[in-house]
Amino acid sequence: MADGCCHLVGNLSLGIDGCIISVSTNCSTEIAAVCGGDPIEGPATHSVSISAYASDQLWIGCPGKAGVNISWIRKYDCINNITYLIFAGEGQSFVAGDVKGFVSLNKTLSSASSFSASSSSGPAGIYMSTVQTNGYGLNYSGEPFSFNTSDTNLTIDIGSTLGGPHYLQSFNFDAQPGQLPIVSYTLIKPLDI
Repeated sequence: MADGCCHLVGNLSLGIDGCIISVSTNCSTEIAAVCGGDPIEGPATHSVSISAYASDQLWIGCPGKAGVNISWIRKYDCINNITYLIFAGEGQSFVAGDVKGFVSLNKTLSSASSFSASSSSGPAGIYMSTVQTNGYGLNYSGEPFSFNTSDTNLTIDIGSTLGGPHYLQSFNFDAQPGQLPIVSYTLIKPLDI
């Protein structure tokens, strides 16, 4: 990359297969306050948010949505400055509408009707009325990163430019008729100094 703060996004090479829409990274450090002294630096975490197209084919048929949130137990070894992420289960998940085999729930729990409507683009806009099925765990088979939350080492290699393998924290799938289906990932990784 060239020196400076502004770069052409067209020149950005992430080394990732698939069509990325947007990417952003962030780093945060926990601070432990102490009485009468300087704060103590705690663990640091690197996070990455990625939006991408799930497929290069326009979505035909009914809209569909799906998602999962995965909990990780964080344990910090302050003597060795190492943060451990411990898998705490496959996560709460859902599927609503038509997902055409891109997404499936690992375990189905409950179902209820789901409704979403907006008149922001006028009264001729389309609204979604379907059934949402809630579950535990999720399997995704599309681009750019497929995964199954039954994998207890749920890491996704997002390339060396973005910091290598990260742990999947959340995922969303959104497919609207006449558009390319979109996925978004939030990933985290401990930064041990």
